[in-house]
Amino acid sequence: MNNDYVFDIETYPNVFTLAVEHANAPITWMFEISDWRNDSREIIDFLIYLRDSGARMVGFNNVGFDYPVLHQLVRMGKSDASTLYQKAMSIIGAQDGSDKWVHFVKPADYIVPQVDLFKIHHFDNKARATSLKSLEFNMRMDSIEDLPFPVGTSLTREQIEVLKRYNAHDVHATKLFYHKSQDMIRFREELTSKYSRDFTNHNDTKIGKDYFIMRLEESGVECYEFGPLGRTPKQTKRPVIHLKDAIPDWIKFDHPEFTRVLNWLKAQSITETKGVFTDLTATINGFTFVFGLGGIHGSVESEVIESDDEHVIVDLDVTSYYPNLAITNGFYPAHLGEEFGSIYKHLFEQRKQYPKKSAESAMLKLALNGVYGDSNNKFSVFYDPLFTMSITLTGQLLLCWLAEQIMAWTEAELIQVNTDGLTVRIPRSQLHQLEKTCKHWETATRLTLEKAVYKTMMIK
Repeated sequence: MNNDYVFDIETYPNVFTLAVEHANAPITWMFEISDWRNDSREIIDFLIYLRDSGARMVGFNNVGFDYPVLHQLVRMGKSDASTLYQKAMSIIGAQDGSDKWVHFVKPADYIVPQVDLFKIHHFDNKARATSLKSLEFNMRMDSIEDLPFPVGTSLTREQIEVLKRYNAHDVHATKLFYHKSQDMIRFREELTSKYSRDFTNHNDTKIGKDYFIMRLEESGVECYEFGPLGRTPKQTKRPVIHLKDAIPDWIKFDHPEFTRVLNWLKAQSITETKGVFTDLTATINGFTFVFGLGGIHGSVESEVIESDDEHVIVDLDVTSYYPNLAITNGFYPAHLGEEFGSIYKHLFEQRKQYPKKSAESAMLKLALNGVYGDSNNKFSVFYDPLFTMSITLTGQLLLCWLAEQIMAWTEAELIQVNTDGLTVRIPRSQLHQLEKTCKHWETATRLTLEKAVYKTMMIK
């Protein structure tokens, strides 16, 4: 990290600027290509110097935007501002199109290795998209500057100086964010060194997914098909999913409300895995359970709940719920076979051998948790929507079974239920019975409950 250089570019029809700042020293560079000056050769020489000194370039969305523009400049040997502006506009215009990969530069072809904070933090996911300006606000910078001139403006000599100051400001903001991202960068460096695979710009989910795929392939499981168009992931596509196939036969209920929900679910067949049913509920002892294809939830509202001399709040969470549901019930994407389950279990046991704060533990946690989400990703090696439904429906029903037993054998009041656990307020005199009930559930499901005691819960 002592040889990292933070950079950012600005492109206009008649001016291109490149601002650079050493990541660990107050040393800056500013390059310009315009009607008044052309630093093409100086930029290329600077990049070659960085390459030869083993440096890295750090940016914000640099893999997708800034570096491809620089890469074209290097390939051309010299350029004017207009050509680089047209390249930048082509990249922006292709962001959501099928030709967005036309501008992608393979890491093996980089003149200087790239570290992209935008990708590391997964801001390239639409649900997590965050701008550098938002980060400047959240980092409480003294000033937050917006682009000084509309895109496409031809700038005067005086305006170029304003643009340079703005460019340098953005680099300084990126540098601050870089230093706040040190743990994440260091984590990726450790994995890259240990596994001889470049994890530098992987987001957390991709790290876990790629490691799992590595282990599958080491075990002889073919994850991809290779053809004239290159590599495509193997998948199990299902035009229809009968939910009864996703629910283990041994799940049964005593309470008629839960039995009604179970029978209704078993009677359903779906062709989509999102937004199919949104009003399936069960109300028991005044508490409403809300079911969905994505998970279960329910909570009391607008209450302050406290432990006292006679009652105590107990929270019950299932340890690594989704991974262990797959492991204990033998769920696996059909195209990956039973070996998938063996590897899943091995990774879970392997994680226990490492300290919780180690890079290995963090990566194995990502590998365990990322597979479920990717099983419903139509671009993933793990894609099999029946696997997704098996985990989410079984998970909801087993939590209902736990709640049913607790309410049947104790005077506990449910406070909330969520994806992987529930919370109750129970007489202290019945804690022993709660313990026995939980043990019975753990034995039957082969899952483990983690318990926590709360003094107060304040629910909006």
